[in-house]
Amino acid sequence: MTDLSVLVFVGIILALIAVYAIRLKAVPMPCLAAARAEIMAYIPTETRTLTDFGSGWGDLAMDIAHHRPDIAVTGIEMSPVPYAISRMRAVLAAKPNLTLMRGDFRKLDRDPGDVVVCYLDPRVMGDVGDVLDQRMGNGGIVISRAFAIPGWQAFGEVPMKSSTDLLYLYRIGAHKAG
Repeated sequence: MTDLSVLVFVGIILALIAVYAIRLKAVPMPCLAAARAEIMAYIPTETRTLTDFGSGWGDLAMDIAHHRPDIAVTGIEMSPVPYAISRMRAVLAAKPNLTLMRGDFRKLDRDPGDVVVCYLDPRVMGDVGDVLDQRMGNGGIVISRAFAIPGWQAFGEVPMKSSTDLLYLYRIGAHKAG
């Protein structure tokens, strides 16, 4: 590959990231190991299925699949570059309990499972609440990093040690005020 073709390739990748960041109103951010450990500490031991809305580069979904082989983990990502990279990483990691999907969590008609984790732009959190109200069963747990779900009542707002963010913890069935 010539220097020019490498620059063109990198330019195309960066342009794709920028276009989807504008379209989705969010830039895919990696999740550092310390933050992943904090989030995983709030996943109940009896969890069997978990979905990561906006799995991005796959850090959190892959870490959960690695440390909790008893959980079927699904990561959903809409942006093509982070999704492609996370798929390549998942193939190399070879975790049979990990599934990554490219799509919009709002449009996928599927049960999100026992636990949903997310670290999404605050402008999307209302959509998260709407989807989970329709698809998640009573008793399900939602762990949202940094942003609350509008109109929902968290049973916990936990300051993270690894960042200035809060973890918002919700239980379906007890998540609406009153």
